[in-house]
Amino acid sequence: MLKFTGSLKISGCKSLSHRSVIIAAMAVGQTKIYNLLESQDILSTINILRSLGIKIKKASNYWVVNGNGTGGFNEPDKVLDCGNSGSSARMLLGAVASNPINCTFIGDKSLSKRTMSRVTNHLEKIGAEIKLTKNDFLPVMIRGSDNLLPTEHIITKASAQIKSALIFAALNIRGKTIITELTPTRDHTERMLKYLKVKFKSEKSKNGKTTIELDGPYEILPKKISIASDPSSAAFFIVGALITPYSKITLENICLNPSRIAYIDVLKQMGAKINIKKTHQVCGEDIGRITAEYSQLRGITINSEQSPFLIDEYPILSIAASQATGITIMKGLSELRHKESDRIKSITYNLIKLNFNVKTRGDDIIIENKKNTILKKAVIKTFGDHRIAMSFSILAMLYTDKIKIDDDKCISISYPNFKKDLDKLITKYNA
Repeated sequence: MLKFTGSLKISGCKSLSHRSVIIAAMAVGQTKIYNLLESQDILSTINILRSLGIKIKKASNYWVVNGNGTGGFNEPDKVLDCGNSGSSARMLLGAVASNPINCTFIGDKSLSKRTMSRVTNHLEKIGAEIKLTKNDFLPVMIRGSDNLLPTEHIITKASAQIKSALIFAALNIRGKTIITELTPTRDHTERMLKYLKVKFKSEKSKNGKTTIELDGPYEILPKKISIASDPSSAAFFIVGALITPYSKITLENICLNPSRIAYIDVLKQMGAKINIKKTHQVCGEDIGRITAEYSQLRGITINSEQSPFLIDEYPILSIAASQATGITIMKGLSELRHKESDRIKSITYNLIKLNFNVKTRGDDIIIENKKNTILKKAVIKTFGDHRIAMSFSILAMLYTDKIKIDDDKCISISYPNFKKDLDKLITKYNA
């Protein structure tokens, strides 16, 4: 039998890593970045920035980015390959839009099926010239300008990538850009800019709207950036400990941004024994320690209003739900259809394959635990989705030798050290 035990410091946060190298590239001078996640997605962002004329290199235990300023990108002499990274594509489209250069963005098969117009519609509105494939997809050709219009953007689709893309564009736009989110999203970009002393206004209204006002162009001065450990990556091990008898783990240096740990509140509602302790603050982010231990989970309803803050955690929450007593209903998951795979399909297909009682109702997933038994060995189809691969790898720890992952290479997209870290927390014991 296996259990989760011990203490671990996991890899740097993917969201923070993307933003740190992009913002450092738009600063003036040299930025040192510590604990940068070295995954395929982040390397895609780094390689694109290099093609845009930014000098980036790795030192012994940190990365060095030599920024050219908010209007300092050079026209690339080749296409900009985003690989599987939607963050790279959408946020960098915003970053280059306010530079007078021509760029072509491409991606892999999966990324080329994911919508880009949610960002480019805003950028065209302010004067960037853009050509999309089939009016929505990569490859995307963009002709930027250093004379874009300062204007107001209203973001109706909850997406931190859209917001960040518009912020990056606004950093080199002369005049006031106003960005209004109807539904709040993760605020890593704003926190990092505040840490770097970039002056802008941010207000939250009683009706839930968030308004950001930037008055550019800006000169960003470099400061050392340290990346906290990824809370979304932590979720896999936390759920592993919660569903596996005799387990207890401690995860250190975790980013405790409220917009990133909403899944912990969900798990606590399910009866999870989880303790959080804030220890310090780094680059505008609260950092701390999370302890989780085996718990008797129960099914709950997760409302659609929570969806923007759980978008990356639904796959692993579905694993928790498969082990909870009663019925779990996850509502309003339409955004999951636009991730690395159609995650509604990926989650339900594999849980049904394992003999779990799962069904969909529109964009809702309903999971009912009827003391399911995996009767035979099954191969999980990841659909090339790193979070599906990691989620079912955690379930495989509970059902020893019954679950096999068809292709776990995609895990390197976001968490290349996943298997190594998982091995550190797994201990054998006699039942």
